[in-house]
Amino acid sequence: MLIIVLISLSTYFYASIMGHIKNELYEEANKIALHYTVEEEYNSKEDLSILSRLSPYKIKISKNSTNKHFSPSITPLKKDNREFYLLKKSFLDDKMILEIERDITQESKYITTMYYIITFILITGILFILYYSSLLSKKIMAPLETLTNQFTNMHESLLHEINTKDLPTEFGTLGDTVNLLITKVKTSIKYRQELYIGTAHELKTPLAVMRLKNQITLMKYKKHDSVREALEQNIESIDTLNAMIHNLLEFGRAEGAQFEQPERLNLIRLMANKCEEYELLAHSQERDFIYHFDIPHFRINVQPLLFMQIFQNFIQNALKFTPKGGLVSLDTRMDPDNFIIEIKDEGEGIDESKDLFAPFQRSLQSTGAGLGLFLAKNAAESMGVVIDLKNRKDGKGAIASIAFPLNRFLLKD
Repeated sequence: MLIIVLISLSTYFYASIMGHIKNELYEEANKIALHYTVEEEYNSKEDLSILSRLSPYKIKISKNSTNKHFSPSITPLKKDNREFYLLKKSFLDDKMILEIERDITQESKYITTMYYIITFILITGILFILYYSSLLSKKIMAPLETLTNQFTNMHESLLHEINTKDLPTEFGTLGDTVNLLITKVKTSIKYRQELYIGTAHELKTPLAVMRLKNQITLMKYKKHDSVREALEQNIESIDTLNAMIHNLLEFGRAEGAQFEQPERLNLIRLMANKCEEYELLAHSQERDFIYHFDIPHFRINVQPLLFMQIFQNFIQNALKFTPKGGLVSLDTRMDPDNFIIEIKDEGEGIDESKDLFAPFQRSLQSTGAGLGLFLAKNAAESMGVVIDLKNRKDGKGAIASIAFPLNRFLLKD
């Protein structure tokens, strides 16, 4: 806008000054032409002398040998580093030619100076606008960066209301609105958690009664009796329902764990303590379990319940799908962007075309309800980690991995 205004002003001033000079030349030419009515009235030496004294311009009158009509026209000229306007016009029935020369050097200098001033004003204005815009953007971006950092770190104290005291007044309403939204989300999650846990508890009691009655009735029939087989199938179905209810309880607890206050701890030590327990569990199931950590310490702010939900699910699945005598291994490694935990098993592998993290999605070998990996995925999203499950390339089995982005868990601590 500033450029357009200044260019418009400079164009207007230039047109006004030069237009005024041209009008003066046209008026002067008309006066001289009207002074003569016949060719004989013109005496070149005397008239030119008189015209030179009366007019501030250089005037030349000559005969038109071709009798060609010349419409009044002005041509810019340059001579001896000076600038001129030359008006040429025919008069006395095109028998005479009038030439008026006007020195416009001074006006050109004024216009050039005006251009320099306008250019200076334009550059100064642009620099001022850029400087003021920078200050204004910093003033605007500072609270936005504060809000962004609070939203980015929301996983560290998940769904806590943002602090609006440090925000400018203009952003106070936005902060209050966001806090109101967070409150609504927390209320909704709490309601769903209570619904899941309450529903699961209500279902467990009648299922326990049904299982007990089936077991008591089962004792009355012989081994190969068809009724006994039906009762055994009923008990198996009840156990499956109990497993699904257990997963629903875990899902409700997982949503509640999102509100868990993160703790700063050594993740390596936490895993090492748990790995000792899983080593004993693996031996009891006639399987081997080994673990290796490349680094002794990895201190981060983490929600332990959410992490253990992912960690335990992956190791328990690895032990379940690994045949007796097989090996489950845990390794850690670091790449430029992530700290990665990998759990390898020696099972049949997975069908990579399926989304095993979807609810109730399970492999052919699985006897569970298909909610374990779904809960692990939810926990990972709440924590801000990336989990993956794929087949091994170095042999039979699958690899489950947990990746901690360093820019979130390490560099900001």
